[in-house]
Formats: sequence, C-alpha cells, structure tokens
Amino acid sequence: MTRAGFFARFVAFLVDNIALSILAWVLGALVAPLFAGVAATGIPILSWVAAGFSILTLLILPFFQFFYFGWMWSRPSGQSYGMRFLNIRVTRRDGSGLGFWRAALRGTVGYWLSGLVFGLGFLWAAIDSRKEAWHDKLFDTGVVVA
Repeated sequence: MTRAGFFARFVAFLVDNIALSILAWVLGALVAPLFAGVAATGIPILSWVAAGFSILTLLILPFFQFFYFGWMWSRPSGQSYGMRFLNIRVTRRDGSGLGFWRAALRGTVGYWLSGLVFGLGFLWAAIDSRKEAWHDKLFDTGVVVA
C-alpha cells in the first residue's frame, strides 16, 4: 500500500470541510431569520426559546461531521468526497476497512485533537515516516492511494 502524501490529504480535507461548511451555512441561513424573528417579538419566553434553538443549531453541526465521516469512511470504498476526488482512501493499518464508530470518531474527535495545538496534529503527517497524522495514530488508521 502506497501512503498518500501530505498535499493530497490536505486538499481532500479542504474539499470535505468546504462541503460541510456549505451545509452549515445553508442550515444557518434557513433558521437564523426564524430565530431572529421570534427573538424580536420582545416576549421574554420566546427570546429564551429562540436562544435555546440557536445553541441547539450550533450543537447539531458537529453531528453532521460525525455522521458524514462515519458514513463515508465506513463504506467499502473508504473514501469521502474529497478523498474520491484525489483517489485516496482511509484504511486500518492492516489494510482493512473502518467500522462506522471508528470512522466517525476519527473524523470528529480525532480531527479536533489534531487541530487543537495550532493544527500540529495535521502537520505531523508531513514529517512522520509513515505519513500519519495524530488522528491516524490514535485510531490505528492510515491514508493510502486507492
């Protein structure tokens, strides 16, 4: 298995996150006017409800990321849309596919941890001998040429 390089991984990451950002933007564009209208009524209880739904919307966005990567990477191809574009895929170190939970946690918790310290966990793939980022090491995965 030939390991995917840092640049291919980075571009795939960008494509996937642009798609998720567009989804989040559309969701925000649809619900924000509704919440603003409810809050503008001046009725305190409705303002609290609107604020609660706004917070709920922010909490829903990580679930999109969780289910997107969980579903895409656990499929037989092991590819998200960004990875398909660059002909790379994510696998376990032994070459087998990922289950839903491993894939979903890698794409959320793993990505968050890799980005926590100025993105050092992502940059690690550029200097690592196995071309693995921190989330790869944590979840026993690697990105290979498909």
